[in-house]
Amino acid sequence: MLTPRHFRANPVAALLAALLLMLIASPAFAQREVKFPPATSPPPPPMKTPPRTQSNAEDTGILPDAGPSMRKSQQRTPPPPTNLTVMYKVQYGETLKYVWPDGTVQVFPQWESYKNDGYQLVNNYVNHRLADGNNYEYNIKALSSPGFDPVDIPILYMTGDYDFVFSKAEIDNLRRFILDGGTIIFNAARGRDEFSFAVSREMKRVFPQKAFIKLSLDHPIFNSRYRIKQVLTMVNGVQFMQPPEVYSMDIGTRAAAILIPGGMGAAWSDQPYHPAGKHIVGESAVRLGVNVVAYVLGSTEYGRFLAQQFPIYNGATRPGDVLHFAQARYAGPWDENPAIQNAVLQGIKDNTGIDVDYTPVAVTLDSPDIGNYPIVFMTGHYDFDLNQREVDNLKGYLSRGGFLFASAAAGLKPFDIAIRREMKKVFPNAEFIRLPPTHAIFAQGWNPIDRVDYTPTALRDDPSLAYPEFYGLFVDNRLVAVTTPLDIMSGLNRESNAYAKGLTPDDALRVAINVITYALSH
Repeated sequence: MLTPRHFRANPVAALLAALLLMLIASPAFAQREVKFPPATSPPPPPMKTPPRTQSNAEDTGILPDAGPSMRKSQQRTPPPPTNLTVMYKVQYGETLKYVWPDGTVQVFPQWESYKNDGYQLVNNYVNHRLADGNNYEYNIKALSSPGFDPVDIPILYMTGDYDFVFSKAEIDNLRRFILDGGTIIFNAARGRDEFSFAVSREMKRVFPQKAFIKLSLDHPIFNSRYRIKQVLTMVNGVQFMQPPEVYSMDIGTRAAAILIPGGMGAAWSDQPYHPAGKHIVGESAVRLGVNVVAYVLGSTEYGRFLAQQFPIYNGATRPGDVLHFAQARYAGPWDENPAIQNAVLQGIKDNTGIDVDYTPVAVTLDSPDIGNYPIVFMTGHYDFDLNQREVDNLKGYLSRGGFLFASAAAGLKPFDIAIRREMKKVFPNAEFIRLPPTHAIFAQGWNPIDRVDYTPTALRDDPSLAYPEFYGLFVDNRLVAVTTPLDIMSGLNRESNAYAKGLTPDDALRVAINVITYALSH
């Protein structure tokens, strides 16, 4: 047994013992005590292989495909559903301590929260509500572990009630996962703001140039399976209806990090709602959760498209009479469509023979360099504001013969509303008016255009779409700007974006060439 006499006889041992005591007593080794009780729910059951089913001899009235015949009385064994693990609930954070009013001390892992929330969401609600022939499953993995491949696992799920800090390994893994096409869903389990604030702060470390932006109600997250305009919410025990509150950090127009500050853990786990929490209640939470998962599953190809390395032209601008244009850079997510300039210029080169300069250019709207480009493209999918310098410079550019071609990325409304409002600052006395199909920009262009085809997502919102929906801004009887509330850029770039509401690729190119050749000739 070691006593103080041993330490006096051995100064080195005394020093080591003192250091050990300091480490044990330091905050890094102390267990953090929280003031809000932990969430509890029963653990999920072990994973089971879904049973194979057999059909009976009932006549369905569906004509069989050509092929080997089988008597109706025979037992038929359809292929089992494909088992796909699509979501990992990630382990993160530390072991926390909570002292109950009766003095009972509970120690619990920070990441776990409601133990069966992810299982219930995926294995029960998503499978039953989507019913697409797949059997979706979920699993658990530490966020600091290597090997998160979005090709195999498209969704990470992270939930909690308390503040946290990412380690370097977690930041690196998460950045790589998202850039490769994966999506992470953050859910404040019981609506605790300290978790949501930590998500916002830590994701700034993952992507310093990005920020969470609130999604508008026309975003596909609110329309992928159910159309959601209101959700039943409970705050401090009081229930009421309100619009859903979801935030996103985007890659392109893809919601790559999704933050839901209203707690859905209790509803998914079928557990009591904490009276001091902020909850999305019952069916509202189920529908929103199913929508988020459906959205991510429908965005996997688009995520892989954006993850590829796009060629960048590094050559010098060559002299001569060649077409070159710029993309508008402004305070907002302006660069939604990678390589869009090359896609447009290649289409013009191939279809009109006009010589082009492939050098990609981005120009701010307050830069005098904007005058070097006859056409400026502008796109985005969120609200934005132009400052006075941008307004004045853009007015001078358009008044001297420049041309602005704008399009709402993915066909989302906030950009369309903003471009109309901000152009009113530029030309207070001018209004955007609908260009009829007989306008020269369609009827007398490079390829006369009558009817056009739209993406299935656009037609689901408006089945009557059949003609180009473009609006023009005229100043002194000259068309100086064209905008469309529907997406043209995704089609031009041939992006595999299942949620883009706009023109199909071939018609997007036809319309873009007509608009550009009209602008050059006028």
